[in-house]
Amino acid sequence: MKTNTFITLSTATANIGVLVGLVFLIFELRQNSAIALSQMTQERALSYVDQHVSYSADEDFAELYARVFFRCDFDSITPKEWDQITRNEEAERSKRRDVWFQASNGMIDPLIAKNTLNMAAIRFPLWDWLKLAPPKDSVYGKAILEHSKSDQFNPVYWGRPFHSKFKEWSKDKKSPHEIL
Repeated sequence: MKTNTFITLSTATANIGVLVGLVFLIFELRQNSAIALSQMTQERALSYVDQHVSYSADEDFAELYARVFFRCDFDSITPKEWDQITRNEEAERSKRRDVWFQASNGMIDPLIAKNTLNMAAIRFPLWDWLKLAPPKDSVYGKAILEHSKSDQFNPVYWGRPFHSKFKEWSKDKKSPHEIL
C-alpha cells in the first residue's frame, strides 16, 4: 500500500469519525434541550402553585387578593394593603417579563408566552397606577401595549372584568406611590 493511499484512507476514516461524533452530539443537544425545557416548565408550575398555596395559607392576604382581583372592591383597600398588592405585583411583573423574554428567545412554548403577555396587559393599568409598569418605550412595555391593542387581547381575568373596572376606577384616583 502506498503512503498516499494510506493517508487518504486514514483521512477519510477520521472524517467519518468526526461526522458520526457530530451526529451523536446533535442528538445529545436535542435531548438536553428537551430536558431543560421540561425542567423550566415544571419549575414555573411549581412556582405558581407555591405562590397560590402561600395565598391560601395567609388568610388576610387571600381575602385582600380576592377583594382586588375578584370582587374589584378597590375602595375598600387601605394604603397599607396597597403596599402589599404593590409587592405582589412587583413579583408578578418580574415573573411575567421572564416568561415573555424566554419565549421571545424560543425557550418556552409560545402559547404560554401569549397567556402571560395577556395577563401582563390585563394588569398593566394596575402596574401603571402603582408606578410599577415597565417603560412604555422598552421592548417589553411595547410588547404589552401592542398585545393590549390586538385582537388576541382578552381583558377578562379568571372570568371577571378586572381590567376594565380597574381602568375606570383609577381614572380619578391618585396612586399611593405618587411622588409628592
